[in-house]
Amino acid sequence: MTTITHPEEKRKRSLRPIVFDLVAHYEPSAHFQFSRRVRNEFDELAKEYTRSTWLLGRYGGRPVMQTDIRGIGVASRVEIGRLVLREGKQAELITSAMQMFAECQARNLASGPISRVVVNFPKAAERPRERSVVRHAFDGTFDEGTDGASCFVAWELDHLEIGRCVTYQSLMQYLREDGIYHSSHRGRVEAVQRHLQQEVGRYEAHRFFLRPERREGAIPSLTFCYTGDSLDRRVEAFMTGYTDETLEFVDAEDYEDQRGSFSSLSDYERASRRYGGLWILQDDIVRRLSQHHVGVLYLFFDEKLQPQLGREFAWDELYQRQRVSAYIPRASRNSQTFLDMVLEEMVRGRFITAEDDSYQLAEGFGDFQHVTFYQLDDFRKRQV
Repeated sequence: MTTITHPEEKRKRSLRPIVFDLVAHYEPSAHFQFSRRVRNEFDELAKEYTRSTWLLGRYGGRPVMQTDIRGIGVASRVEIGRLVLREGKQAELITSAMQMFAECQARNLASGPISRVVVNFPKAAERPRERSVVRHAFDGTFDEGTDGASCFVAWELDHLEIGRCVTYQSLMQYLREDGIYHSSHRGRVEAVQRHLQQEVGRYEAHRFFLRPERREGAIPSLTFCYTGDSLDRRVEAFMTGYTDETLEFVDAEDYEDQRGSFSSLSDYERASRRYGGLWILQDDIVRRLSQHHVGVLYLFFDEKLQPQLGREFAWDELYQRQRVSAYIPRASRNSQTFLDMVLEEMVRGRFITAEDDSYQLAEGFGDFQHVTFYQLDDFRKRQV
């Protein structure tokens, strides 16, 4: 008699144990000492969060603290291995590890606040279900009232760093430069930033930001704003005299109510930058897109800078486009090796897909977002 196995039962049988290796790095401090008191209190705390397994070393389920020398300070890191035998236990075990990281900080058993959190498990960059569990545990523990979405940077296939990102615009908006972040305003923004850095004490009671506004078929407009206890004519006069920019006062309550329509100076500077690499968010993973990669992406756009989604390009056609492209460095336009290397890297980064000798923009390319990735401590210190 033939036994029919239900697909769900078959999937459960094929599940394998997963080892999650989680590490929290803490900010260095010149005053931190891994003293007997700290060691004893950490050992007591570790007993509360130990999950025994049949593995050895840091995968044995017991938290371990390590210290490193950072300049004149000492930095600590806490490592926890979590062996998950059943899928339903993932959330509980990973959440307990995150809570342990937070409690070390709360009890002053670490060198300082948590700076970043790293997670390793097999093929992490290809396992969205497991990444989702880690993100929920991270968000539940380190929410801190922030509005930034948690995401991962994929340094390697198995090695992810979790943090938060600030979204500026879609990747297509960046490539076409038709969003609210425009490079023509960079000189104005940088002039104001330099002045604020030079005159820190003069403006310490005020916050400065921007209000960009889209204009159909034209470069977006940009208004420089400030907020504080009350309108200050001296601040406006100083700023106009040194930077030629006219400031608009925004009441603190109005600023909070309309925060979505404002941008910080640093965010606008990063989002409008037309050189260097980009952080690109693909679903929940952030990957780096170098300036060479950006230039080759334009080969998949038409003359009106519209992405040709779903269209396959032969290598020869891409090479001919490269030879006449204004977005490719002149020294590389006739280089076949340059095209081969960049295409290979972009396939690995999932910006394009390859089949035989043809290439096309990756599925979901229109949803890719231009962002800045922040480690936990950098996001905490970020000026909004």
